[in-house]
Amino acid sequence: MASPQQQLLEAINALYHHPDEKVKKQANQWLEDWQQTLDAWSVSDAVLHDASASMEAHYFTAQTLRTKVQRDFEELPPGAVTSLRDSLIEMLLRYFKGAPPVRTQLCLAVAALQAHLPAAQWGEGGVMNWLVQRLGTQSEDVALPCMLEMLTVLPQEGGSYRPAVRPERRKQMVEELIASAPQALQVLSACLNQHGERLREQVLEAFGSWLKLCGGAGLDGATLAQHPLVIASLEGLQAHETFDAAVDAVVELIFITSSQGMPDQNMFPLVEVLVPRVLALRPRFAVAAQRAQAIEVTGCPAQVLALRPRFAVAAQRAQAIKDGKDEDAVEHGNFDDDDDTAKGMARVFAEVGEAYTALIATGSMEALKPVQALLEVAAYPEDNICAMSFNFWHRLARHLTSEFSSATESSADERRQRQELFVPTFEKLVALIRGRVRFPDNYDKWHHDEKADFKRSRYAVGDTLQDAAAVLGADRTLRLLLEPLQSVSAGGQFDWRTAEAALYCIRAVHKSTPNAGDAMLLSLFASLPQLPQIAPLQYTAAMTVAGYADWLAATLRAGHGQDIIPQLLQMLTQGLTGKESAGAAAVALRHICDACAQHMGVCLEALMQLYQRVQSCGTASTTGSSDLATTEADVQQVIEAAGLVVSALPADQRRAGLQALLMPILQPLEAMLQQPSANGSSTAGTASQRQEVSLALVERLTTVFKTVSDPHAVAEAYMRVMPLINAMFGRYGNDARAVETISRAPRYALRTAGKASGPMVNPLLEALPQQFAAMRHSSFLYVASELIKIFGQDGTHDAPLGQLFERLMTESCAGLRSLRDFNEHPDIADDTFLLAARALNYCPRIVYTPQLLPVLLDTSAAGILVQHRDACISVFTFLTRLLDPATLASCAAEAAVQLQAAFLPRAPLLMSLLLAGATGGLPHARNQEICNLLFVLLKVTGSQGLQLLAGAVSCIPDEAATAADRMELLQVANVTASLGPGADNLGKLEDAIDELSELCRRHKRAREAVQRALLPAELYEQTVRR
Repeated sequence: MASPQQQLLEAINALYHHPDEKVKKQANQWLEDWQQTLDAWSVSDAVLHDASASMEAHYFTAQTLRTKVQRDFEELPPGAVTSLRDSLIEMLLRYFKGAPPVRTQLCLAVAALQAHLPAAQWGEGGVMNWLVQRLGTQSEDVALPCMLEMLTVLPQEGGSYRPAVRPERRKQMVEELIASAPQALQVLSACLNQHGERLREQVLEAFGSWLKLCGGAGLDGATLAQHPLVIASLEGLQAHETFDAAVDAVVELIFITSSQGMPDQNMFPLVEVLVPRVLALRPRFAVAAQRAQAIEVTGCPAQVLALRPRFAVAAQRAQAIKDGKDEDAVEHGNFDDDDDTAKGMARVFAEVGEAYTALIATGSMEALKPVQALLEVAAYPEDNICAMSFNFWHRLARHLTSEFSSATESSADERRQRQELFVPTFEKLVALIRGRVRFPDNYDKWHHDEKADFKRSRYAVGDTLQDAAAVLGADRTLRLLLEPLQSVSAGGQFDWRTAEAALYCIRAVHKSTPNAGDAMLLSLFASLPQLPQIAPLQYTAAMTVAGYADWLAATLRAGHGQDIIPQLLQMLTQGLTGKESAGAAAVALRHICDACAQHMGVCLEALMQLYQRVQSCGTASTTGSSDLATTEADVQQVIEAAGLVVSALPADQRRAGLQALLMPILQPLEAMLQQPSANGSSTAGTASQRQEVSLALVERLTTVFKTVSDPHAVAEAYMRVMPLINAMFGRYGNDARAVETISRAPRYALRTAGKASGPMVNPLLEALPQQFAAMRHSSFLYVASELIKIFGQDGTHDAPLGQLFERLMTESCAGLRSLRDFNEHPDIADDTFLLAARALNYCPRIVYTPQLLPVLLDTSAAGILVQHRDACISVFTFLTRLLDPATLASCAAEAAVQLQAAFLPRAPLLMSLLLAGATGGLPHARNQEICNLLFVLLKVTGSQGLQLLAGAVSCIPDEAATAADRMELLQVANVTASLGPGADNLGKLEDAIDELSELCRRHKRAREAVQRALLPAELYEQTVRR
């Protein structure tokens, strides 16, 4: 029989090299299982010491050791820790070169070991001093690579949640590393004396990592200003080999000097060194921008043109050598900078701006220098580099326009003065970025991903234009954005791309609208119907109309532009005929009718004609002969538009308007239902096609009910169409998607009708339980919740609503008897407890009954650990509301008696389930809901709840949490229970639960031990073994 080491090597070889995918899969599973064993420690160590093993074997076993140290450290006996540490360092030195991936995994293993071992176990000076002593005995070429990688990995892993350590140990680990930062920087400074650009790059990478870890804690600005590592970072910006690492380090340096948008007083000496050196990069950035512009203008491939500056630099260096000069004396203007280097420079410019935004906003001359650099970034030809300045402009705009943006609250006059100071800057910004949204001439030939990137960049430009408009004001911004349109209309060939870009920008700033009746904007909207029928241009024109719908409404109320609405309606109707513009035209129509409904009377006839036309489009079309290009979603928008206008009609005209909206929908729907349900040929196509048409018609019917805000008319209309709805349920009740669609009609009819839906109540009370029992669809529960919301509070409908609620809950809970049922039907579980929670909100009297409470509590306990997010939250919300004294206060006294009788026998199980959920049975994100329920439970039950919690907590085994850990939670819970119902100690309880939760989740073994102790056997199998 093969040895364990040989078995491992064979499995690794099969994983990487076997031609059969099935064998590879089996090998992968075997290796995963093997990594969980105790043998993995010793066998991995043996393979790493075996020079004849393959690189794949060395990497896999190094990775295994790293994982074992991180997650399974507690498997080791105490005496094995020292030998493990020595072995890791020995192997790290063995792989000092030639195997970077293996060395990295071993460094990560040492870092994980540092997480487990307190500083005292490393000796005086902690892990840093220990590493210096151990590696200091080695030759420089061996020790240096290992030390630099360790100095990079250690801070990067500081505070990581990968090592399975106790929460307090994780905090201590970070504190120990921060305390060792000065020594680490001292070691890194010594490494600078060694030669080699790669070595200097590694030093700067490590320096940046330590700065990021400590955030400047314990570091002094004056000392840092003269620190060799800071000097090396700034010098590294001048060398191609170290540039990226230097940028990372400088960014971290800038970050630690900032405090709430101002330079930290303690860091002023460092700021005075950093900012001038960073801004000294501007000439280089300008050269890189010129080269990028040359590439863009000539259209030559970047790979070719990128060689030209490199050739020029090489030639100048050769000439310098020939002339007996230093080859490094080549001017910065000839630096070999590509877009990646320009991106690095833009990054440090942006970091300076964002770090000191509050200071820049004061407008002092010195503080304005970074603004000029960021304007140059905004002018860079590449969109992704230009966008690096956008966050700064957003922050600056917020500082200039918010009264609480500066260190001291500023007056309105001061804010206006600061804004005026920055007006020229933001005007330049608008001029620089407005053209970036223009469609390129070859856009149609672009790849899909390139088009997606361009659209994202347009969105980003639009957001920045909004920020600029907040500072400039609507009038200034519009003048700037209209300039390209004026040049387009000045004669010559019409450039639709420039016009479209201008409209896109104008649409982007629609939230900063000028005064109603603004002449510039009125003139623009008057010209929109005359634009050429070019699809992208029509699309953007329609979306511009949609964006300014509220402004148009205000303009109409002010007595201006009365003739614009018919023109725009005609333009949008024409837009519905184009495939690319139809969606935007439909959206714009809906927005116009929503905002300007009171002024649409002159267009009502044209709108209703359009409404009739779109009925033959979309999914419900049976002819396909319409001249419109509208999809079903577009049809829905037009229906909403018509419904909004009908809602604005005088009361005596709304009922007729509603009827006019319903007739084009009900006539074809009735015709569809009169056809046989069996599959066969007919004028309307197959049965499945007829179903799709019928469902689309019902969706349109629902949209009418949802949009027309006349409660009585909608209630009457629904009563007339109820037979059709029931017939639809009868025909398509076996299709879950169909049932969902059909049930939206009564739901929205109820929502619109409100109290006027009285005639609908009795038919729905009779139908809903029968339909739910027959179809088992959660949508019926949602309809019932609307009924309870409308009629639950007045008390006059308690009896019928109580019967409805009891029948639905009994039927629903009968299908939710186990966690498996919840996982298989999360939608029903979700809506069941949403309905129960809504009943507690509006009509709690129907919930606190001896018939329902046991059923609801048993079902809650069965599914409280369901993984489905919404279903789980619904269960917790229901239980929290059920136990809340505020809910009971609105009921008779016997409600509390009924609750106590039903709850107390089930309380021990519920408490164990709560604790199981917090300690690994549910995602960590559910801890908030768990705490809310536990908090209410303790408030209601007092000492009884404490006893229940103590009993559940005592089940947690010591391997997951010690007695002291368990006592911490109980002490907080005791304070919570003792403070009384009015006191709020929820925050401390949340912290205690989170602490215990993290402790018990720290590795798989602890989590499974807790779940095994707290859960019944059957439930444990379903949760832990899922």
